[in-house]
Amino acid sequence: MWESWGTVRARRWRNGLMTATRHILRQKELGQFLRSRRERMVASQELIARHPRRRTPGLRREEVAEEAGVGVSWYTWLEQGRDIKVSATVLRRIARALRLDREETGHVLRLAGFGVPEEPPPVASTVRPTLQRVLDAMDYIPAYVHNARWDRIAWNDAALALMGDFASDPPEQRNTVWRTFADPAVRAYSEDWEQVARIVIAEFNASVSQQFDDPWLMEFVDRISDHSSEFRRWWATREIIARQEGETRILHRTAGRLHLERSVFQVPYDASLSLVMFTPLAVDRTPERLRELVDGYRARRGQREDR
Repeated sequence: MWESWGTVRARRWRNGLMTATRHILRQKELGQFLRSRRERMVASQELIARHPRRRTPGLRREEVAEEAGVGVSWYTWLEQGRDIKVSATVLRRIARALRLDREETGHVLRLAGFGVPEEPPPVASTVRPTLQRVLDAMDYIPAYVHNARWDRIAWNDAALALMGDFASDPPEQRNTVWRTFADPAVRAYSEDWEQVARIVIAEFNASVSQQFDDPWLMEFVDRISDHSSEFRRWWATREIIARQEGETRILHRTAGRLHLERSVFQVPYDASLSLVMFTPLAVDRTPERLRELVDGYRARRGQREDR
């Protein structure tokens, strides 16, 4: 379709404004993240000896700037989220000065725009039939797939039997983060809900590094923050960890305590999708009790469908 020059200019202006807005949001979040990491650091004995009357609980800006080899004013502007030029090399020096781990360093680089596509990839809402067949073939291994926003978009019967029939929930309530903080059932079956919830936040924070300029993320965080004071408080700490694998225990209301091993795999044909599996461990008859739980769920569903 032919566009007038005025229409083209207006579209370019809107695109430019959106790009500038995204850049500002990233700069602000980068500054807040760096400040949170500086304030949590403990000054070395050498620094304390040189400044015995220091009152700052973490490192001072000038101490980070000195170790990173940058100017104090420049680093202050960086923490304030000002629009200044910054290179990946300098950011890595700052990361070393702040003793950031690999995941946190990657988070900083992504917030600064390094390795981030100009346009966000489309958000998947379905999976390929081949992947759904893989899920269905795992009869007694609860599993689901979530997209870049952590919306669950595919699952198997075992996941519904273990975690509740979230398939009947509205799509926006199938989000793993939302369910963790807004669904009372998740609190009830998580043996150590606070630890689980804090891990979920830290993993989610790390995985959405490339989406901090997406209006969806701001709206999502605001919505959960309004619903949960715990989320609001823990999100503000800006903890970052890579996806965790290991044992998790669920206190199911009928099956009792189940010992499961959580594993997370990236879907080969779409890097924005993650396959999350819960393999039953041979502890306290977990495999047998999980099998009974899944079979009972299927039987009840069959009875409902026959009515």
